[in-house]
Amino acid sequence: MTHRVKDTATRVGLPSRTLRYYDRIGLVSPPRTASGYRAYGPEEEGRLRFVRQAKTLGFSLEEIRDLLAVAERGCCSEVVPEVQRLLDDKIATIDAQVAQFGAFREHLVAFRAGGGGGCGHNGHGAFCGCLDDAAPGSPS
Repeated sequence: MTHRVKDTATRVGLPSRTLRYYDRIGLVSPPRTASGYRAYGPEEEGRLRFVRQAKTLGFSLEEIRDLLAVAERGCCSEVVPEVQRLLDDKIATIDAQVAQFGAFREHLVAFRAGGGGGCGHNGHGAFCGCLDDAAPGSPS
C-alpha cells in the first residue's frame, strides 16, 4: 500500500515539506501515480525513517546519501566494509568534537574560576570586553 506526502509525513515523523525536499534533492524519490502524486511505499518509508534517525545522530545529508548509495548496491560483502568506513569516519569526527568540547569546557571553567572577566569598562564604551578572554587562545 502506498501513501501520499501528508500521510507518509505523519507515519515517519517528518514534515511534509521535508519529504518534498528529500525528493527534490534525490535523497528519497518515491514513484509517482498516474496523476503525478508521490506514492510512498514501505521501502520509501523505511528510507525516510533511516534518514530521520541518521540526522538525529548528526550525519549530514551528504553522509546519509553516501550510506544509502552503498546500501543500494545490495551485496553485503561490498556494503558492510563501506558502511564501516563511513561509520569509522563519523566516529573519528565525533571523537574530535568531544575533545574540542572538553578543552573548551576546561577553558571556560578556568575563566570562571578567575572571576569570569571583569574588563573594567564599568558600563562605558561601545562593547563590554568581559568576554574577550573567554575564547580559547585569547591573550590573557
